[in-house]
Amino acid sequence: MSKSTEQLILALSKEYEIYQDYLNLAKKKKAVIIEGNVKELEKITQQEQDSIRNIGKIDQIRTAIVGNLLHELNIEYVENIMELANYLDSSYREKVVTLKNRLGNLLREIQHISELNSKLIHQSLDYIEFNMNMVTSLNTEGSTYGDQATEKDMKKKSSIFDAKV
Repeated sequence: MSKSTEQLILALSKEYEIYQDYLNLAKKKKAVIIEGNVKELEKITQQEQDSIRNIGKIDQIRTAIVGNLLHELNIEYVENIMELANYLDSSYREKVVTLKNRLGNLLREIQHISELNSKLIHQSLDYIEFNMNMVTSLNTEGSTYGDQATEKDMKKKSSIFDAKV
């Protein structure tokens, strides 16, 4: 096996590990969203951003390795990893295809969890907005004096903010 093929397998394995970590974060995020723990959500979001940076780095490395491999195999262009795998020896082809399939399954799972988290966040925001509207739209009756020093009824809109002057 060529050095570039070894590096490709190593890069795909590392990419799988990073995405696996990202999936674990997404699952933690789901639980934190359900609990409503904003501080923990902020921490997880920062960890997700770090993972995304790492994914970008490994993607660049993988792209460079594929470029080297194409050069070594004297191939001008391939559409995807599966097409590249067809040019590899059978034992290495199997490893690359297996890693590619595992990555594909993992990415589908991440997509599913991310969509669920997005729905949960939107539901939470809708709930918060509903509560804010309920609290701020409560009308209380009060009274004040008018021009003739007579009491007039007026409706005051209450607010969740208690501002004292």
